[in-house]
Amino acid sequence: MKILAVDYDGVISDSALKSLFISHNVYCKYFGSEAKRNFGGELFTFDNWEKMKKQYKKEMNDYHHLRSYIELSGDFFVIIKIMEEQVQIKDQQEFIAYRNQFQFDYHFFRELFFEEKEKLQKQSFKKWFFLSPIFNEVIKGIQRFLQEGQKVVIATSNRGEAIHHAFQPGYLGFEMDIKDIFDKNFGEHKAEHMQAIAKKYGAKLNEIYFIDDQLSYLRGTDTLGVHVFLAGWGYCTESQKEEAKKEKITVIEKEKDFYPVLKKALS
Repeated sequence: MKILAVDYDGVISDSALKSLFISHNVYCKYFGSEAKRNFGGELFTFDNWEKMKKQYKKEMNDYHHLRSYIELSGDFFVIIKIMEEQVQIKDQQEFIAYRNQFQFDYHFFRELFFEEKEKLQKQSFKKWFFLSPIFNEVIKGIQRFLQEGQKVVIATSNRGEAIHHAFQPGYLGFEMDIKDIFDKNFGEHKAEHMQAIAKKYGAKLNEIYFIDDQLSYLRGTDTLGVHVFLAGWGYCTESQKEEAKKEKITVIEKEKDFYPVLKKALS
């Protein structure tokens, strides 16, 4: 039994700025007057979002650069701090070194992050969903795989309940059972997700084909025997792509190649 496991953020959905929306708000609310404030200290809302993107283009670009180094949702706190202090970070190692300087309850920040997200979704899931674009060629590819009878599951660091509603005709255009979404509760590293997937469906680990835009999640997963692919259209950097190639990890550079490359691998 061959299974295609697809990451959500950065492979299906371009949710980078949406995560900034949440983490900036959480940071400001949590630290209050003690914090220096990015974006003029103004909280993001559905109504001011487009104005803020135009007004703070440099900050938005700085955030996009740093998004490539995210491993866990608590890392969004680190990004906000880097932007606030205007620290220059050039690679993953420098990001990790900066993160390790803090004695901070990242778990607590992650919980606040998800609470803020759920609050916004309850205000208007439609407005929430359309804050970020989707990768259309990937969506088309998944639809083709499903029509062909291919087993497709989602492996995400998100909460399953937070993204499940998106798998509807009016949003992503196809349905996904909540039981086929392996979320953050299955472990911090995607290797744990792969083991859970294999156990649930009675598959061998080398029958799983996993695509993610985070190189750190592919490392350690490939050693299990899982076939891994790096999504080049996501949040990975050019240097991460080069590292992946040196490690014999297949890089799918463009989203239009999602279906043909994975179709060949699965055949």
